[in-house]
Amino acid sequence: MARSLISHVALALLTLSACSLGSDASDGSSPLVSIDFPASNSVVSGQVAIAVTAIDDFGVDQVRILIDDVERIKQFTAPFGYLWNTAQLPDNSTHVIRVEARDLAGNTGIKSITVTVQNGPQ
Repeated sequence: MARSLISHVALALLTLSACSLGSDASDGSSPLVSIDFPASNSVVSGQVAIAVTAIDDFGVDQVRILIDDVERIKQFTAPFGYLWNTAQLPDNSTHVIRVEARDLAGNTGIKSITVTVQNGPQ
């Protein structure tokens, strides 16, 4: 009887282990990423609230927000965003906002937009 119980417990543990490995191993899709604000090709000034949405069927592990290839913030829970101070940037300068979202399986989704800074009179 003890041997039978041990066999059943071992089988249950192996089944659970295979199921948990299968969920990450079967995730072949990248997270869906959107930059909700600002809009692509928009003109921005002052304090710019960058708002991001990242979703994945197996869960988002982290989101990185980069501006001109410099990481500004790495976040692990929603809501995802960053407050960017453009006050010291030259007028009419263009900048690339890039968002990278990684899911629990290591897949990465990327979204980039370009904006123009205009802090002087328009």
